[in-house]
Amino acid sequence: MLLTKLALAAAMAAILCAHTYAANEFAVSVKAFGAKGDGVTDDTAAFQKAMDSLGQAGGIVQVPVGSYLIKTHLSVPANVTLEGVWTAPPCPTKIKAPGQPAAAPANDKTWLAGSVLLAVEGAGKSTGTPFISLGTNSTLKGITVYYPEQKPDAEPVPYPWCVASIGADNPSIIDCLLVNPYQGVDFGTRVAGRHYIRNLYGQPLYKGLFVDVCFDVGRLENIHFWPFWTAHVLGGKAPKTDEWVFKNGTAFVFARSDWEYVSNCFAISYKTGFHFTKASAPGPGNYLMTQSGADCSDVALLVDETQGHSGISFSNSQLFGRIVVNETNTGPVRFTGCGIFGASGPIEAEEMIKIAGRGRVSFDNCSFFAIDPKPKCKHFMNVTDGRLGISNSVFIGTAGKPPIVLGEKTRTAIITSNEFYSSMQIVNNAKTADIIIKDNLFGTDEK
Repeated sequence: MLLTKLALAAAMAAILCAHTYAANEFAVSVKAFGAKGDGVTDDTAAFQKAMDSLGQAGGIVQVPVGSYLIKTHLSVPANVTLEGVWTAPPCPTKIKAPGQPAAAPANDKTWLAGSVLLAVEGAGKSTGTPFISLGTNSTLKGITVYYPEQKPDAEPVPYPWCVASIGADNPSIIDCLLVNPYQGVDFGTRVAGRHYIRNLYGQPLYKGLFVDVCFDVGRLENIHFWPFWTAHVLGGKAPKTDEWVFKNGTAFVFARSDWEYVSNCFAISYKTGFHFTKASAPGPGNYLMTQSGADCSDVALLVDETQGHSGISFSNSQLFGRIVVNETNTGPVRFTGCGIFGASGPIEAEEMIKIAGRGRVSFDNCSFFAIDPKPKCKHFMNVTDGRLGISNSVFIGTAGKPPIVLGEKTRTAIITSNEFYSSMQIVNNAKTADIIIKDNLFGTDEK
């Protein structure tokens, strides 16, 4: 019996060793191709040679800890993974550079932990070759990208997209940090069907993620756009940069995608959190948004266009900022179990929630609260030209404004079975008879 157990153990060990050896056959290190990772030597050629060496069969190119200067750009071939050390999305951590007593200024030589790629090409141009291009089945994994020459506490210098599809299906980004790109991920200028992003952190300064021309389901999970550069690297000493991002930045731009699944995605302190639009001839898209939100935004949600037959759906999500559905929209916009925290902040606007267009906007089991105690708005929710449905929801506070104003051009409205803490009534100026307002409770917090 003992010999049998020993033989079995030996066999298992042999299998495990064979498996490990087989896996290593398809993995190479950039160091084996001459990469230095010292933040000074141009490692572009070493990286590209390592990736190209794997051929059509593909494999993994490992990037050990270090700061790798990439003076131009990289193209990840089909079936190849460029893999750093991170196994979860990191935040930037400054470290002492080799041979130096401490990290140098951020705009000179900031040394960050992990597998770091230093991007410098294309300063001053928002168009041009992306820093990293992904092919079919290409993956960027466990990598930090940092732009060391980006100006701190100033209007950001434009750069081309940080990561983009070359026009291929199945590109993936996993466990990565894009510290301070001007533009983050472009999965829209060229085809990127079945794209997959999981665990992506960063502070894109102008545009975060762009999706378009996706004709097979894309998946976006655990994306967190937050001031990682201005807070963590610059130590909160870049108010001009933060102000510029709030006045100009857009975290998510969503155009044509068929059945895009979006979960646990978040952005803070952008002018626009989520922007749904038509960017090319194929038209707008349809998106399923779960446990996602925008915080401290001027406009948390901007809807120009969605697909007329399916539109977009938010569930278990929270939006801090104005909601604007424009006249151009024809598709449904749905909210289920969401927290709506209308805010105008320093922005003067007609309303905190604007609803227009032919598409129906509906809220079910949602809570509304004007987080701004003195908003610079005339109305809380203003239906200027659209369709509205609200049911089983609660209006906790509307900052002394009428909770809902139905304008003359309102097409339809069904507002039933809701609770309003305030006694302020719904204002109905609609000229159509297609309005149902009934079975609502008002002033429940005033008794």
